[in-house]
Formats: sequence, C-alpha cells, structure tokens
Amino acid sequence: MKSGISKILVIFAHMKELILFYIAFAGLLYLVHLSPWAHLLHPQVTFIFAFLAFQSYLTFSIAQIGLKDGKEKFIQFQLINLTIRFILSISFIGFFAYSGTPEIFLFVVNFFVLYLCSANFEIIGLLRNLRRF
Repeated sequence: MKSGISKILVIFAHMKELILFYIAFAGLLYLVHLSPWAHLLHPQVTFIFAFLAFQSYLTFSIAQIGLKDGKEKFIQFQLINLTIRFILSISFIGFFAYSGTPEIFLFVVNFFVLYLCSANFEIIGLLRNLRRF
C-alpha cells in the first residue's frame, strides 16, 4: 500500500508544473468569461479545456515511459506524443463539427488558441528535458 501511495506522490511531484499551469489557465479563462470579452469564448470552451488537460496528462504519462531506462527512447516517445496529439485533436474537432455544434468557426478558433497556449507550455518543458541529454 505504501509503495502505491509513494508512486502517486512521485507522479504528482513530476506533474506539479503541469497541474499549476492548468489551474492558472482555468483561472484566466474564468476571468475572460466574466469580462466584456466573454463573447469571444465558445459556450463549450470547458470541453476544449478538459480535453486539452486530458491530452496533456496522457502525453505526459507517455513521456514518462520514454524517460525510463536511461532516456534512450525519449525522442521516439515525444514523436509518438505529437502523433497522438494530432490524431486526437483532429478527431475532437471533427466530432464537434459532425455533431452540428453552433458557431463552429468560433469553436475551432478557441480550440487552436487554447491548444497553442498549452503546447507552448509543453514545448518549454520539452526543451528543458532535451537540454539534459
């Protein structure tokens, strides 16, 4: 039991920056929602945010697998992450476009803005990890 809890604490320690980023990101989205610029947010922006948070968690977990065993396969796992991200993102947008989401253009613009903000954070983290090689 203690080893399971310690594994969770180790994973949380590694994900601390990612969790703090998404908390700050959610706060920023909430402030925009309360501001006069709320018309720039699609009503389903929370789905986009939750999807991107899940996607970041998934790719972070895959990257941690790549960091094991002497970091030999780190680059390959990062390329796998990019591929998974691309496929999931296209599928997500396709699902909402196919389901007849109103204001799909605003939805896609919101998705890409949020995607670029989260990808920028992850790229900075990736560059820090690449410097260790």
